[in-house]
Amino acid sequence: MVSKDRAAKTSLGFFQKRHARKRFRQLAGADRLIDLAEWQKAFESRNALITRRLFRLVDADGTGFIDEAEYFDLVACLLDDKTDRRLRLVFAIYDLNDDGAIDVREIGQILQSSLEEQSLKVPEDEMAELSGGFFRYFKKAGKRALDCEEFIEGIRNYKKIDRLFAQFTNIWLPGSGPSRKGTRSVLTVGSRTRVARWLAGNWQANFWVTAYIAANALLFLDAFSRYAAMGASPAVQIARGFGACLNLNVALVLLPVTRSLWTRMRHLFIGRVLPVDSLTDMHRGIGWFIVIASLLHTAAHSYNYWKSSVVPSTLLENSAFLTGVLASLILILMLWGVAYRSGRNRERFSGTHMFYGAFIVVILLHGPRFWMWLLLPGMLFVLDGVFRRIFRTRRVKVLAMQALPDGATLLRFSKPARFGFYPGDYLRLRVPVVSKWEWHPFTISASPEASHFEVHVRNNGDWSGALHNLSRKRDIDPGKLRAWIDGPYGAPTSNIYRSPVAVMIAGGIGVTPFASALGSLVMRSKLGRKKKDKQKDKPEQIVYFHWLNRAQSSYEWFQDLLLQAEEVLGDKFRLYIHLTSFSHNLTNIAMQIATEEFHVKHQRDPFTSLHAVTNPGRPNWSDLFAELARQHPGYAVDVYYCGPQALAQELHRHCGNFGFYFHEERFD
Repeated sequence: MVSKDRAAKTSLGFFQKRHARKRFRQLAGADRLIDLAEWQKAFESRNALITRRLFRLVDADGTGFIDEAEYFDLVACLLDDKTDRRLRLVFAIYDLNDDGAIDVREIGQILQSSLEEQSLKVPEDEMAELSGGFFRYFKKAGKRALDCEEFIEGIRNYKKIDRLFAQFTNIWLPGSGPSRKGTRSVLTVGSRTRVARWLAGNWQANFWVTAYIAANALLFLDAFSRYAAMGASPAVQIARGFGACLNLNVALVLLPVTRSLWTRMRHLFIGRVLPVDSLTDMHRGIGWFIVIASLLHTAAHSYNYWKSSVVPSTLLENSAFLTGVLASLILILMLWGVAYRSGRNRERFSGTHMFYGAFIVVILLHGPRFWMWLLLPGMLFVLDGVFRRIFRTRRVKVLAMQALPDGATLLRFSKPARFGFYPGDYLRLRVPVVSKWEWHPFTISASPEASHFEVHVRNNGDWSGALHNLSRKRDIDPGKLRAWIDGPYGAPTSNIYRSPVAVMIAGGIGVTPFASALGSLVMRSKLGRKKKDKQKDKPEQIVYFHWLNRAQSSYEWFQDLLLQAEEVLGDKFRLYIHLTSFSHNLTNIAMQIATEEFHVKHQRDPFTSLHAVTNPGRPNWSDLFAELARQHPGYAVDVYYCGPQALAQELHRHCGNFGFYFHEERFD
């Protein structure tokens, strides 16, 4: 049973009871009773030992069903942080044979079931170490069992106990747990400071967006007023106004994709004035403005034709009409390809985007003044393409191709002459044996100081899947393979050396730009190099690295590099490993205690063999950033991220709250 002391039970508040009742009815269904199958389905857990054990304890009357009152008792028990009631529940779960004591064998079963649920592997000889570590925490290393009072006395002071209960309650019993009221109260920087830092960190983008809007507004108003003075109808005035904007934007959209030019500027002084980290957003924003302006331009002309009662057959003799229709059809074709930008058939996006050249030719025929706008951007675009083709597109030898855990593939290449790059730079890769025409962008994961360069490719589509399958074939000799590269090109992580406090956050394969940066830091530290611009009174750079993965095996990708970084960089490098697949159940308490005690004794984590302890689940970014702001007052904190877009939005929001500068690694 959850508790024998009915008087000690904490009553639920009005809103807590309402959420708990709603959740119970979702689980129980029409009969208002939760059976074991419904219980296991609700918990979505593969840990049958714990789900059955908890079900039996919650089913206080032993009927084989959990009714509403018993469910409320469980919720109240989990929320009761004033008494020892919830700690007694954990003890009862761990006391598998109900003899009033927890022994080494029972803790071993609890830990083993938790490992199996998370698909974690620990050598057999270390399982005994984990169980022993649990008892060491309770100062009972020589004792083979703990009674309830000894367990509660030790677990009551465990610093993570409240957080673990909150995770269990909020994730497994959603809506029943306590809300995170007062989250904003943990902020350690004031609103004025946050606004000032946001303006300082985004002034380039704000300035250029303002200039862009002003330029388009001036062009529209100039054309609008000129045709109004000529006596043109309002529809023609609007059409000409948007036509003037199209002259600018159809040419301007070429500039953000001149990769070589921007890569060169990134590390010069001018790179601090231009929004080099927002090129993708600039290109995409200008592209959508072209679509909207084209639609309004066409609609205004169509309305004018309709109101003027123009004979349709005469339009076929009008070159402006014919080129306008052709330009619209090409634009529609390109829009169709945009729908596949993030899909598995990305080559459709790449193929339809190639029609932009035809679109420009048609616009040159359609707009008599467009050539003046195209002249400078077009020249830069052509020169950039020629430069890339001659100096950045090269054929390289494949030194190694290896299938890695969690569906990743390592490709190592020989380093061409004069192939210099910064940590975090990326390149475009074509492997003819996989596809003769497809190019794909990947971050260079090796350090610039290495004698070779390499990329890590996650299996995320047809091309990457074919590459991974190829790497698993035993009859393939990588030394006979050749690949083509286009690059390197700059990315946000390339500027990490400028950050006094750098926070690197990687999701899965998003670790690659940071692997390059860490490798460079390690190599420079070993060689004893110093930055040329480093001043004596300037503090050393501090690097925080958070790596989130779903599988334990993924950490093997860069295990040796992380070990070197921990040993060589010392206290200037803080590593945090987060295993997101780690289920939030009440066995986490035993697992956390056991792994932490294992770490104290062996100075390494039992799952990754790193010095950093593996953290279950996702971190609380608000609390984590608040601690960073407290530790580094007065310093600019740069957050570099590479990984899933959903987490990028969350991190961007938290960076805005704390006045941190957010830099996201993106290619498309």
